Amino acid sequence: MKKKIISIILIFVILQYFCIFVFAEETQTNEITNSATNEVSLEDKKQEVEDKIEDVNTELEYVQDELSATLLKVQEIEDKIMSYEKDIEELGNKMQILQASIDDATARLQIASQSYEEKSDLLAKRLVAIYESGDIEYLDVLLNSKNITDFLSRYYVIQEIVEYDSVLIKQVQEEKENIDTTRQKLENEQGEIKILKAKSEQTSIVLGNMKTLQQSYINDLSDDEKKLQEQITAFKQEQAQIEAQIAAANNNMNVDIQYTGGEMLWPVAVSGTVITSSYGVREHPIQGVVKQHTGLDIGGAPLGAPVVAAADGIVTYAGWLGGYGNCVMINHGDGIVTLYGHGNEVLTEVGKQVKQGDIIMALGSTGNSTGPHCHFEVRVNGNYTNPLNYVKVP
Repeated sequence: MKKKIISIILIFVILQYFCIFVFAEETQTNEITNSATNEVSLEDKKQEVEDKIEDVNTELEYVQDELSATLLKVQEIEDKIMSYEKDIEELGNKMQILQASIDDATARLQIASQSYEEKSDLLAKRLVAIYESGDIEYLDVLLNSKNITDFLSRYYVIQEIVEYDSVLIKQVQEEKENIDTTRQKLENEQGEIKILKAKSEQTSIVLGNMKTLQQSYINDLSDDEKKLQEQITAFKQEQAQIEAQIAAANNNMNVDIQYTGGEMLWPVAVSGTVITSSYGVREHPIQGVVKQHTGLDIGGAPLGAPVVAAADGIVTYAGWLGGYGNCVMINHGDGIVTLYGHGNEVLTEVGKQVKQGDIIMALGSTGNSTGPHCHFEVRVNGNYTNPLNYVKVP
């Protein structure tokens, strides 16, 4: 137990050391840059920071091995639980959409069937009337006209009757085809919703079993580990909510813009910036669930430094976003979205069309941040990607 407590304390000590060192290094970097005796290039300073980050991450991964295997197992199961819960939610949304479509199709089928029956009945009566009239031809009616005026009048009436009969027959045929199409669509959707319901029920059973299994592991945790478990769970839930907000912000807005490619602009518009944390896989020693750093952390700039749009686009989010703090998202079209986090102040608004280089935010340290920097992400169709594929370090 003491070993576990010491390990957890050591984690926080290393994190504090890391944060103090990195931002102290950034401050020192700025001083050196402004000094006339500067003999170290920006690239050298950047490499020094990255080397220190790598050293600290190595230490953190070593401490990770000291954490309880039971606690890690609890987290592994919780990841699966959250995945199943997400699947059930998505299945529920699909069933709602399908049910709405089924209700609509059912209503349309009822109206179409009633109209079809009325027109079919009328057409049948017309055919009976024609049959009962015997062998009288339209020509006979015309020849029995008393004068030219009567002839034209009778001709017009006959033409109207023929056209009406033709339209009626066509309408009956079209409505019959529409009914068949709607009925087939309805049957397909009813079959599909049965499959979705069965899958949802099956997933719910698996989810219940997973929760029971997880609880059995939780019961074996120490009090300190249970507190740590609660912190990790809260962090995961916050991350899931943030991801849902990000998806909603970009899916609910109709963006009429096309990403034309080309290099994006570096998002912090001052000289001397450095990447304090790169994109890629990294183990978090406490919250163990964060295996991917989803963007670049750009430091070396003062509080309030201008953060600019990396490319033309439309602002889809501008405000507070959990751990991101003050955050701006820009949709550039074709599934390309950039995210700028931890701002001191948001300087744009949702729906605004921005050009590359427009100031959108003041650099800050809001949200889950230990010092002034900009967290910059590039997402493609909702998936993280390395921002360095789109921007070049100045």
